[in-house]
Amino acid sequence: MTKYSKLNSEEQRKRWANIWFKKLCEFHRREFDPQWQFEAGHVIPFLRARRDAQVPAWKRMKMLEGLMLYRTAFQKRTTDDLLTIKRKMAEIVMVERAQKEGYDSIDDVVGKINPNEPDAIQEFRRGMRRTGMAYATERSYVSKLKAFMAERALNSLADFERIGAHDVEGHLTDLAVDGNVAPSTQNLAFHALLKFFTLVLKREMGKIEAIRANKDSMTPTVLSPGEVAEVFEGLEGLQLVIAKLLYGCGLRISEAHRLRVKDVDFANQQLEIRQSKGGKSRLVPMPDDLLEPLRRFVKSREALHEHDLANGTASVYLPYALSRKYPSAHREFKWQYLFASHRLSTDPKTGRVHRHHVHAGTFPKHLRVAVENAGIQKHVTSHTFRHCFATHLLWSGTDIRQIQQLLGHNDVKTTEIYTHVWNPNEKKVVSPLDRLISTQPAIDQALTDPAEDLKAPWDEDSESGGDGESSVQECVVGYRVRTLGLAS
Repeated sequence: MTKYSKLNSEEQRKRWANIWFKKLCEFHRREFDPQWQFEAGHVIPFLRARRDAQVPAWKRMKMLEGLMLYRTAFQKRTTDDLLTIKRKMAEIVMVERAQKEGYDSIDDVVGKINPNEPDAIQEFRRGMRRTGMAYATERSYVSKLKAFMAERALNSLADFERIGAHDVEGHLTDLAVDGNVAPSTQNLAFHALLKFFTLVLKREMGKIEAIRANKDSMTPTVLSPGEVAEVFEGLEGLQLVIAKLLYGCGLRISEAHRLRVKDVDFANQQLEIRQSKGGKSRLVPMPDDLLEPLRRFVKSREALHEHDLANGTASVYLPYALSRKYPSAHREFKWQYLFASHRLSTDPKTGRVHRHHVHAGTFPKHLRVAVENAGIQKHVTSHTFRHCFATHLLWSGTDIRQIQQLLGHNDVKTTEIYTHVWNPNEKKVVSPLDRLISTQPAIDQALTDPAEDLKAPWDEDSESGGDGESSVQECVVGYRVRTLGLAS
């Protein structure tokens, strides 16, 4: 009596590969021939018949993988003609999985993909959306990939088989030398291509030795408290509240836009910043000056939400995990954006209609006008208020570690950039030029005195063995005596 032993995984796969090959032969009414040269045209109708028999997609994928293994393990043939079928089956598996988890289609998982774009761009978008990258990052990366494809005359994903590290090196070098782009632009192109190689091509880019644009460390632009107040005078309503949030809480403009009703904690007088840069979250104190304005915005937002509920249009964007876990959350008031747009908009990924937050380009336009009206000649952006928040806290003696937590920096070295901004509260360093100008009257007076009068203090100092700390006048006397030959 033989003892039962379980086959290992590889033996199991080969066993099932043999089974599915026999099923394929039966489907096409052929006698079993281990060396039958079946092609993609034989596999497609076989899988369609299984689909019509209500066999799930994941199991049809196992059949296809078994047939591919049979080719390589038993017939010693390649599976190139079956790879396209496998990619399509993988998408079908995802669709069925999405429907099972509550989605309607693959578009709900990765968003709507424009079928008119090159297949390389479509696959790149799918890969980035599956990894949860921000839409703004996706848009930037796609633009850099399109520029690379245009320069190298690439039209499809198949053209990338001949692309390697030397092509990327040449592209990045051209950007730095001929394009004379900013270092951040070149770095963005590098990371976009690196992500494409990782997500789509599934291979290493290789070592890159391109000429890189040098990125100098820039001291942040900081307004004085008086200048901040002047800018505030040129803003009103929603734009003024957003500006005060940026300066009073150290928020990024995107964080202010994405504030939801539930993120405003009046009881503890703090704001909850969720899913910020790098997927991090933090708590920041709410300034007293913003308590009443934010309460008014919450009330007005509630009235708008009631209107949307009555019209059946109440909806807000939620990450897919949340929308699956809380199916009705998109209609709840607490999840709505605090600073909502006055009109409904379509999500570029899913095509669904939501009431999104205010447009990202609205506040910079109002800020630009306010800065011009204040007569400030510095380069002021939305992020300048975040710089002012950190710098002014440093000037007031706040510990840099605490500022690091409020800004959400991982490393205190990132926060230390604000220590390079000159602090007006510290002892002022007097320029040698100012010292010279302040003593100029004494010098002029000394130069106009007679030589014999100027000689006296010099002689007295030398005779009395002075302490060596000569006045400016004595220095001038010595200069005239030694250099101009005024000694008697």
